[in-house]
Amino acid sequence: MSAPKQRIMIPFCPFPFAFMKALAQNFLGVGEMLSHAFPYLDLHLKQAEMSVKKEEYGAIMFLMVVFYFVLISVLFYAIAMRFVKEQALIMALTVGGIAAFLILVQLSAYPSILVKKKVREIEKNLVFALRTMLIEIKSGISLFDALTVVAQGSYGALSIEFKQAIEEIETGTPEEEALQRLATQNPSLFFRKAIWQLVNGMKAGADVTVLMQELVNTVGKEQKIEINRYGGSLRLLSLVYMMMGVIVPAMGITLLIVLSSFPQIKIVPEMFWALLGFVVIMQFMYLGIMKSKRPNIIG
Repeated sequence: MSAPKQRIMIPFCPFPFAFMKALAQNFLGVGEMLSHAFPYLDLHLKQAEMSVKKEEYGAIMFLMVVFYFVLISVLFYAIAMRFVKEQALIMALTVGGIAAFLILVQLSAYPSILVKKKVREIEKNLVFALRTMLIEIKSGISLFDALTVVAQGSYGALSIEFKQAIEEIETGTPEEEALQRLATQNPSLFFRKAIWQLVNGMKAGADVTVLMQELVNTVGKEQKIEINRYGGSLRLLSLVYMMMGVIVPAMGITLLIVLSSFPQIKIVPEMFWALLGFVVIMQFMYLGIMKSKRPNIIG
């Protein structure tokens, strides 16, 4: 069974990816130079399984940056001409350049975002997949059949990874070599460690049942370590939350009340609304930090 072909969707892309890829063939030289500015772009493209070379992706980034620079500059120039005619061109080019730079940053980070998403999907199902394989092997079936069970199961990106190994084994590749190649190309550290431990044990002639039991125990211990580490970071994050959610608003309101007692300083309602907006923004940032700190292996 072949893994489903991934449909590539690039953010802010105004045209279909196939058209952009074909158009990028005329700018491969520029794409090659642009790709050198991002050393890990080639690795992230391979790990994200995007069917595009680094020079092609660099050319696509160049085309999109130029497209949005021209588009936003022209639109902002047309709007600015109605208000500030003298500096309309400079303002339009500045706004267009800033927008194009932000789009370039987003496009350069997009493959790594896909890789992180893939790692998250793999690691959150890793423990359950290994336990399933252990149960199947203890019931008497072979390692290949246990891999097939996981490949056909609902383990997200992990099932897709094992499907690729199953396809290689069915075409005549030895199990050790297929698993070794699978571990080499995978971006997940926990997945690579588990597969390498399994491959090394198989090469040493160890019992597969014992190997799988050790894998489940090892990943379980690593999961506990990650949970304890995450719990330790929550103590500091709780202090940050108390500061942003309680101390800063209370001190801000107190400061505004004190300043209102001076006749030279005028306190307007907009200041309180600005303080409220600051607190709301900081709350959303806190939620983002909490989500980013959570270990992938927890799920």
